[in-house]
Amino acid sequence: MNICVAHQHIGYQRHPSIKNKLVIDENVVNIVRKIFELYANEHGTVEIANYLNKNNYLSPTGYRKTRLVQDENKTNYNWNEVTLCNMLKNEVYIGNTIQNKKTVVSYKVKKIRTIEKENQIRVNDTHEPIIDKDIFQKVQCILEKRGTNTKLKYDYLLRGLLYCYHCKRKLQIVLKKNTKRNSTLHSYITCAGYKSRGCYPLSINYEKFEKHLFYIVKKIAQIYADKEVFYSVYEKYQNKTLDIREGFKKKIEQLDKAIFEINNNLDKMYMDKLKGVILEEDYIRYSQKFIFERTNLMKQKEESQQKLTQTEKRIITKNKTTEEKEVDELIENFLKLEKIDKIYLYRLINKIEIDKDKNVYIYFNFSKLNSINDNLDEFIKIEEIINKNNQKRKAV
Repeated sequence: MNICVAHQHIGYQRHPSIKNKLVIDENVVNIVRKIFELYANEHGTVEIANYLNKNNYLSPTGYRKTRLVQDENKTNYNWNEVTLCNMLKNEVYIGNTIQNKKTVVSYKVKKIRTIEKENQIRVNDTHEPIIDKDIFQKVQCILEKRGTNTKLKYDYLLRGLLYCYHCKRKLQIVLKKNTKRNSTLHSYITCAGYKSRGCYPLSINYEKFEKHLFYIVKKIAQIYADKEVFYSVYEKYQNKTLDIREGFKKKIEQLDKAIFEINNNLDKMYMDKLKGVILEEDYIRYSQKFIFERTNLMKQKEESQQKLTQTEKRIITKNKTTEEKEVDELIENFLKLEKIDKIYLYRLINKIEIDKDKNVYIYFNFSKLNSINDNLDEFIKIEEIINKNNQKRKAV
């Protein structure tokens, strides 16, 4: 396969003799590494751009035109957030080449559209990487959770993970003062703009919420790490989940039969109307009743299918050795941490939803952790029984 390098990226230059080959540009490679290092250590793109501009580093365009890395007298070629975000997402820095990113709508229209990721052409290891893959993945996790907001004057460990249970939008963490004079600022979790969406008001003290959530996450991690406790409930959970799945499948079959019967009745009624067996007005009256009933059944079927999909995601298959290795290593490192690390948290948790009654729903990235979360009380009871038995053995 011929790999075509469309343009240069800062940190790389074209190979002097091999066509379409990139080699590391030693003049600016340290700037690229610094950018990724700063972002991975929770510095936002605004802060990084300010750092680069303050230290007189020229932007990629400035470097290409002047071949200067730094210029004390520079007035143009400033770094900006868009340039930094594009760099941080670019797989070229881990040695990959991606083609077919954009296409022209037609030869008549000059409009360009972006092609979906799954339809782009990705070729791995086409050149020497500048950034380690683990650091790059860490950066992608932060970018995904932060979204487009790059101003991080007040950053929080749970920022980007919190969602409203009802409207499914991201929850905001805002600073508020109490009504008393000279009161200190406190962080609160809120659903901004809830009125315009017909959602519910929410106000939860962030510090207290974070402390309680970390207790639960650590408890789940400890239970998973203790295999004696974990496997004592694991099989029972699996069997229960399989039963629930079969229940949803049967319900969907019953709903399909009921919908099929209604469609048959509507077809028969239509033929009777054509033959003059029933009057037009009777046909309309009965058909409206059947259609209303069919709409309700189809809604029930859609809900059952969604629940079936969620249940199937919870089922842990025996061939998930890659996930097992990943979660084992992740939990082991997570429990060693003296202070909670944001990246470990992002790798463990997919999202956290909070409803109007302040009930919390944690969704982990690993099915085994979700199995503990769904049956936490049962796991804790088993843990207490096993600990008591172990203490009795020691006493004897």
